[in-house]
Amino acid sequence: MTDQEMLLIAPERCSGCGRCVAVCPEKILTLQSFGHRKRAVLTAPSRCTRCAICVTACPLDAVTFLSTSKG
Repeated sequence: MTDQEMLLIAPERCSGCGRCVAVCPEKILTLQSFGHRKRAVLTAPSRCTRCAICVTACPLDAVTFLSTSKG
């Protein structure tokens, strides 16, 4: 991962299982309720180390990295 990538959680894909939250070494992901559903939310984007453990843990590919580099 590069410094030009940011963590993205696709709300339409997130089932709220909490696997990404459980494995995040920085503890910057939480589960929050939205209506009758829970979903993962990134609470401190600047603290993300881009280790990608959460990406690997997500069974629905809801957690990804988005490139923010221009060019």
